[in-house]
Amino acid sequence: MAVDKQKQELNRAIWSAGKWDEVADYVAGVGPGLLEAVGVEAGMRVLDVGTGSGGSVAIPAAKLGADVVGSDISQVHFDAARARAERAGVEVEWVEADALDLPFDDGSFDRVLSTFGHMFAPDHEQAASELVRVTKPGGVIGFCAWTPEGGIGRMFRLTASHMPPPPEGFRPPPMWGSEEHVRSLMEPHGVEPRFERRLNEFREESLDAYSERFENNFGPMVMARQALGDGWPALQEELEAFFESENEAEDGSVLIRGEYLQTLAERPA
Repeated sequence: MAVDKQKQELNRAIWSAGKWDEVADYVAGVGPGLLEAVGVEAGMRVLDVGTGSGGSVAIPAAKLGADVVGSDISQVHFDAARARAERAGVEVEWVEADALDLPFDDGSFDRVLSTFGHMFAPDHEQAASELVRVTKPGGVIGFCAWTPEGGIGRMFRLTASHMPPPPEGFRPPPMWGSEEHVRSLMEPHGVEPRFERRLNEFREESLDAYSERFENNFGPMVMARQALGDGWPALQEELEAFFESENEAEDGSVLIRGEYLQTLAERPA
């Protein structure tokens, strides 16, 4: 299937904006739980789709002895990824690749994983097809995505309310956090997904620090600020109020819980 080059370049620009490695540790705890759930073992070949700087899945999988490829639509993350891998004492192969057109042979990997990466590919059906295609028969696909009704899903919805209307046919990335939607994507491939709703804790020393880090480093937020121009302060004010309303800490620090859906699916042997 041909990939829409205009959408591909837009997605690459979004995830090249900001500095992902500056916010990556907010979700670093999600990957190890996914690795345990899918049973990553030494010697397995593992693909991390939308790896960013590798701290959530790719590097922890390599520390378990797996042969790991970390792929991402934007190679600007790979300098930080290589530095993280070196500090961890592991080797990972880093490959620039679109989740809609993975440059790997059919059945290449024992485990195909993603934490909040694949969900931003604009064509959900094609992304699901690629995840299944590169998984070995009997292998396991595992991914995590923010739920539409959870805090992060609502943050994306708030941001979208200030943006120009999306193109026709656009479906929000947090739809990957809906069990019904994921079934509709995976079951046509003969894959029966299993689900677990989980929480990720976002912690920071203060709301000001959290807002500043997010707004200056998270690619979609950086692009929103550029796109909105003079309209950015209105969204910024609403976002800061939203973060304050979600904060559960009472000592001046930040504790925000983001709900995500963990999906596991075995490709039929």
